[in-house]
Amino acid sequence: MAGLFSMRRPNVTAELELVEHLAELRMRIVRVIVYAGLGMTVGWCFYGTFFSLLSAPVSGYLSQNGGSFLVTGVMEGFMIKMQLSLVVGLILAFPLISGEGWRFISPALTAKERRGVLLVSPLSVILFVLGVLLAYFILPKAIIWLAAQNPPGAKFMPSVQQTILFIVKMCLAFGIVFQLPVVLMFLARIGLINSGMLTAYWRYSVVGISIIAAVVTPSNDAFSMIMMCIPMVILYFASIWLVRIVERRR
Repeated sequence: MAGLFSMRRPNVTAELELVEHLAELRMRIVRVIVYAGLGMTVGWCFYGTFFSLLSAPVSGYLSQNGGSFLVTGVMEGFMIKMQLSLVVGLILAFPLISGEGWRFISPALTAKERRGVLLVSPLSVILFVLGVLLAYFILPKAIIWLAAQNPPGAKFMPSVQQTILFIVKMCLAFGIVFQLPVVLMFLARIGLINSGMLTAYWRYSVVGISIIAAVVTPSNDAFSMIMMCIPMVILYFASIWLVRIVERRR
């Protein structure tokens, strides 16, 4: 009997640990929902300010050319306010949400893995912000180019919902592709690539980057694709130096 109970004890311990992990996960999910809800409340209360900031790349062109935004449905204005408040809420709550995720997974990581994450995370955030800022900077010029393609005599009255969605997609696309150095550092860390490989195949990589810029850019205009492609090429060559640092640490 003693042997039987000793065989069951590890299973009981594992079940208790699983219950504890699930309870902690539930607690952190509740906190994430609360953080997102608070952020959404801020977005709702300051909707006018956030809408003006987000629509500025298009509203500037409209005010200069006598155009205006177009709302086509009874519920569209309310839905736009809800969606924008949700996006703003997630952005404002992102640091707190990331903190909850980190506190949940960090106990399962080794000290070396935790140091690696803490080293790469600030770089990832900085690159994402730089990508978003670049997209926001080039959007007014992209809008001018796109509006110039309208048929003669057509009045430019873009839908509010489609315009906001377009701007958000552009900013996200630039922020995501700017993660290239982080991805290459990770691949080098697990041994799939090395600095010599990146140096030898840089011509093919530039072609691949050009294709990615053409596919990822929501507007598909030449100006935006070039403005995405050039920083990505620069980041690629900067990644070679970062990969060498990873190799030396390995």
